[in-house]
Amino acid sequence: MELKDYFRVVWRYWWLIAALVVVVGAGSWILRAQPAPQYQASVRFTIGVNAPAATQVSGYDPILTSYQASEYIRDDFVEIIKSDAFADDVNAVLAKTGANDLKVGKGNISATIEKQRRLMSLTITWSDAAQAQKIADAAVRNLSENNAKYFAQLGATGASVAVIDRPVVARVGASLREQLDIPIRVLLALLAGIALAFILDYLDTSVRDARDAERLGLRVLGEIPK
Repeated sequence: MELKDYFRVVWRYWWLIAALVVVVGAGSWILRAQPAPQYQASVRFTIGVNAPAATQVSGYDPILTSYQASEYIRDDFVEIIKSDAFADDVNAVLAKTGANDLKVGKGNISATIEKQRRLMSLTITWSDAAQAQKIADAAVRNLSENNAKYFAQLGATGASVAVIDRPVVARVGASLREQLDIPIRVLLALLAGIALAFILDYLDTSVRDARDAERLGLRVLGEIPK
């Protein structure tokens, strides 16, 4: 088949292709999932290990050593923040503030390390913006009050946590998969419609023009214009 023959098939069944695209697009839009809104409260902080006085050490640079120790602690501290123990401590702080109805799990708390800035970020994910703010405030307070306990678990002494930013709450936007879901469905419907058009054309034995007659082995002497 020549290229113009492909266009002819698509043009002949354009209504079928368009109908399939419209039905799939409209159905996907109407039946699309409506996930509950999610909010994230983020706060940045840093961890530092206090360097001993120069008169107390010999043979190494105390500042460099404390810097390297801080790097190691940051990696392990991420796991502490994502643990059940940290979530329980945050719940205890919430209870002290009167927010007994709020209970967070370790799945609601995450932490990352900003390698280029040597900072850490703690993120709370929750379904209500105001409650996310309260939980983040409780997490910050827990970091400030109970950090010695966590450092003891890591075998670190003389370490401290310094909170840099106040918790900032923002709504979580739709994921890339959710944004592309309907366009992908419409594209697949378009491809399916085109494929169906060629199948119908292959099964169709009607003679509509000279080309169809020649395919049947008939000799065409002339064609009456429409």
